[in-house]
Amino acid sequence: MAKWYQDAMWSVLRKILGPKMIKNYNMQAVFHDEEPEPPFILMGNHSHKFDPYMVGYYMKNTVNYMANIEGVSALQRKLSDLVGAYGKKKGASDFKAIKDTVEMLRSGGVVGIFPEGDRSWDGETAAFIPGTAMLAKKYKVPIRVARLTGNYLTQPRWADNPRRGRVLIDFYTISAEEIASTSVKETEKKIFDMLNQDDIKNPLNNDIEFKGENLASGIQRILWLCPECGEQDTLSGDGDDIVCSSCGSKWRINGSLKTSPEGKQGNDLKDWLVWQEEEMKKLCDGAGDSVLTKTENIVLSELVDHKMIKPCRGNMMLYADRIEFMSEECENVTFANEFLVHYIDNFNKVFEFDYEKKRYRILFDGKNASKWIFFLNYLK
Repeated sequence: MAKWYQDAMWSVLRKILGPKMIKNYNMQAVFHDEEPEPPFILMGNHSHKFDPYMVGYYMKNTVNYMANIEGVSALQRKLSDLVGAYGKKKGASDFKAIKDTVEMLRSGGVVGIFPEGDRSWDGETAAFIPGTAMLAKKYKVPIRVARLTGNYLTQPRWADNPRRGRVLIDFYTISAEEIASTSVKETEKKIFDMLNQDDIKNPLNNDIEFKGENLASGIQRILWLCPECGEQDTLSGDGDDIVCSSCGSKWRINGSLKTSPEGKQGNDLKDWLVWQEEEMKKLCDGAGDSVLTKTENIVLSELVDHKMIKPCRGNMMLYADRIEFMSEECENVTFANEFLVHYIDNFNKVFEFDYEKKRYRILFDGKNASKWIFFLNYLK
């Protein structure tokens, strides 16, 4: 798509989306340094689905974001092109995306990269996928850093509904001269230190009230273990309450993701996730050949050209060394964990992975796909 057209589209988006985001999210910005002249790289931490537009609203130049467009419709891919976004295969190296990035920098463009590679599940900045600082050094371009605070609490990745509190964006610039005079490792550390924050624990959010409705709706996408009875996949949201269908235990969650009553799972969602991860590790370490976790009534299919081929419904079970898919509609399938790669949760709806040069997709129908990533990350 021609650059003038993308510039025009961004101008329209700023005028239409900008005022709405300021009103709905109480969006604010602090500019610690001037925006450099193109070409340059923009980097930010990533928790909210609208992070690119929040940051882009305050940019003088059109940003070409490296974005995940796997699993989206043809129309959505076309719209991504209209606003200057370009594809990056989520969860895997993508040489075409790197080539496109280099071409944009050489042509004087602005490239936007979220170096975590995915939206945060818990509101804390994750380790970066390396390479961006090396690109900046090689092509002698500055880096614009945008740290977002409150974006996770405004709508957590798992949540069905938004909240209104405050989204604060701090902008910094690392000059091309500074990047040239320091090592890639030092530059990467500086960028991480600038972007590193934990939205749930961040003191900057303590005095901000995040308000919304049905604050627990969607919680089953991230919490899968009940602290009281130890049953898996029995938690769900009921208004502002987290409820276990097995033992009847109930916890209230507020807009800042504080939970009550306090227990061994702590007093906020971050504490709960830390406790849940430790319990997961105990399960894995002592499992032997027993089932670690399972999800029932899901759909498995091979993917060819973004299309599902012969989808089949069944139950999926995870062992320490394998995944078994059992079905009455098709042949049972076993995947060895060691050969299962590039697994991702896509848009909170599907779980995808590569296995023996084939791509597979699993539809979870609102169930917890993220736990499979957490389990596999630990087992591998």
